[in-house]
Amino acid sequence: MSLRVLRITLLLAASISATGFRMPVKSDSVGKPIYDVRGAFVTARPDISPSLVTATDLLVDRAIRSTLRPILLPRTIIVIRIDHASKVPLLIGSRQEARVTVQAVSVGDGEPIAEGSFVAAIYQFGKEGGDEALAAKIADRVASEFKLDGSRHPTLATALWE
Repeated sequence: MSLRVLRITLLLAASISATGFRMPVKSDSVGKPIYDVRGAFVTARPDISPSLVTATDLLVDRAIRSTLRPILLPRTIIVIRIDHASKVPLLIGSRQEARVTVQAVSVGDGEPIAEGSFVAAIYQFGKEGGDEALAAKIADRVASEFKLDGSRHPTLATALWE
């Protein structure tokens, strides 16, 4: 029994110390094009949770509406497709992840400009709120890639600075 308590304590200590870790962002924004995102469309297969799709759509839309561009940029609409979502139970809590494909489409001619995909994952200790937390993770990633002014959640180490 004491070995089990020791393992859980070590796991919690390691995870708490890892929450403050954040890799520095490489500042090579010169090579990346920036777009004036006018709207977003979130879609998913029927087996994906509708609350995940709705929450992602609302958060990305909020980030788009709060972004103002001072210069004229190519106007786009982004299509966010949640390809796969899964929930895996763990020893403590569960891990929920989604594979997401994002495509930027030109407003002028409807042609795709850029496309990329990523995997977003969260760990949760309770049974409630997993879809909202995963949607926030997806929306934060989309907002950072398209340089939108969405509300980013700071890490534990930088929470006192903001």
